[in-house]
Amino acid sequence: MKLRIQPHLRVGEGDVEKVVIITGNPDRVPLIASQMKRAEEISRNRGLVTYRAYTPAGVAVTVSGTGMGTPSTHICLEELAKLGAQNIIRVGTCGGIDLSVKTGDVVVPIGSIRDERTSMNYAPIQYPAVASADLHRALFDEMSALFPADRLHSGVCWTSDVYYATPENNQLDLWTRCNVKCIEMESSLLFVFAQTHGLRAASILAVDGNLHRDPKKEQRDESQKTGEQSPLLIEAIEKETRATIRAIDRLFKGLATSI
Repeated sequence: MKLRIQPHLRVGEGDVEKVVIITGNPDRVPLIASQMKRAEEISRNRGLVTYRAYTPAGVAVTVSGTGMGTPSTHICLEELAKLGAQNIIRVGTCGGIDLSVKTGDVVVPIGSIRDERTSMNYAPIQYPAVASADLHRALFDEMSALFPADRLHSGVCWTSDVYYATPENNQLDLWTRCNVKCIEMESSLLFVFAQTHGLRAASILAVDGNLHRDPKKEQRDESQKTGEQSPLLIEAIEKETRATIRAIDRLFKGLATSI
């Protein structure tokens, strides 16, 4: 009988590994797990999907969907951490801000602007949202082996809890002047949560458009391959997933089991 079942993810004791990959899109969970060995679904509830899989070296990994934005991500992080998650990597997408950040590129952020309120639950706004240095370095190095240098970026990202900003509240010009690389909706919470709980965390983000040049927006019809359907984005997600798995084997091979 499964014990300590969490109310939203519906995972219990023994379901969550020390190494966790999170992603916003629930459809991406089985795709990420399928790039490893022995992928199996653990739970599915309220649109939140959780799998277990094993890296080539045999490290057990939990792969879990969080939904969009910091409020649902906060619920998932709490429930994963209660059951033993210690190292959490967000494999997701973002929109480019710096003009050098193009569709199909990848950003590995060193830190994030806390333009959301959920992380205030854990630390005041003066507390920085930064990735764990060893995870960031491993992700960047492994991605460097798979990607051209001009398509891989590191720097500050902007985490916002608003997707459709009204003109009077749009801060795009401000963060462009500050050389921010990209915008997304979860990383600042992840970084603050991990640092305040003694965990490690990092993000790796495929670019689905640049807000200045080709923002992800309404498509004229189903034939238009932009945003999530862009072949460049699909390739970037596949390669950032491979880089993440390689980074996990590099850092956590001591957790490997024979499978």
